[in-house]
Amino acid sequence: MWLGWGMDHLAVGVFHDDALARELGKKGTASDVLMFNRKTDERIFTFLAPAAEKITVKSQIASAIDAAVVSCEVISAEFGETVLLLDAMGVREGILVLPLYADRERVAAMVQGTILSSFHILERKPTEILECLSSMAVVRDAASPTVVSVDHSFSVKGVGEVILGFVKQGTVHRHDTLRLLPADKDVLVRSIQMQDMDFEEAAAGSRVGLLIKDATVEEMKRGSLLCANGAARTASSVTLSFTKNRYYPEVKTGLFHVAVGMQTVPASVTSVNNGSITLGLEKPVGFMASERFLLLDLNAKKVHLVGRGMVVSS
Repeated sequence: MWLGWGMDHLAVGVFHDDALARELGKKGTASDVLMFNRKTDERIFTFLAPAAEKITVKSQIASAIDAAVVSCEVISAEFGETVLLLDAMGVREGILVLPLYADRERVAAMVQGTILSSFHILERKPTEILECLSSMAVVRDAASPTVVSVDHSFSVKGVGEVILGFVKQGTVHRHDTLRLLPADKDVLVRSIQMQDMDFEEAAAGSRVGLLIKDATVEEMKRGSLLCANGAARTASSVTLSFTKNRYYPEVKTGLFHVAVGMQTVPASVTSVNNGSITLGLEKPVGFMASERFLLLDLNAKKVHLVGRGMVVSS
């Protein structure tokens, strides 16, 4: 039961304006991903912002969010990278934030041909931004088998191991036994918290804290998945149907990184074919069948996003 609390959650990435993230919510968990929380009459918001301008952190945030807020105050290479990243991840809902009296047509032209062309364009007024976010309709999949994505984990003295994360699909219940990936072991959900309140269950879209039995913090690092049997799987070698970033040069075999969900691991491109690539991963990753993989070149001087793909075999 929900104990009378049926409010919808919305996870929002805020890019290139840390001050705006602080204005939109109250500071919560802080690491290389900064989190800010806000509860309104309509929704509970979790705002996520990168603490530093790193594509690995931005890709992790992009995998977790329902919508994006992107500041267009400074048009830089990093801004262009964010546009390409959100486009590759298929983030359809969002807002482009302009300085007061800025040229809307210029910004619209810069994102033309990307998924961001459907974003709202607003001036930097937090109240209006919140109103726009409150009106966004997000489809939730509460009927599929449960998957929870972990973004932080820690031990609480005298209590046990806790993970923070988002329910990607399905509904997690207190006392559920779930499979932890890629550690590949069963764990027990001892309790569920949202906004410092205890609940018996949490549906897709919810931001949760779960008290976990039978796993260590080390085994539940960021990007780990807690899932019902068959809802996700692991692999250390994958073949992807692949779409190259048009701004990246030819893809050749060699060393890269792969981002999937909130995991980033070194990877070797072992073969490149027409429309597909095969990767060997330094360590296994957990993923859902519908999950997008990003290929990253962290050593590139300019363009770090190589392209995107989905698993066709592993």
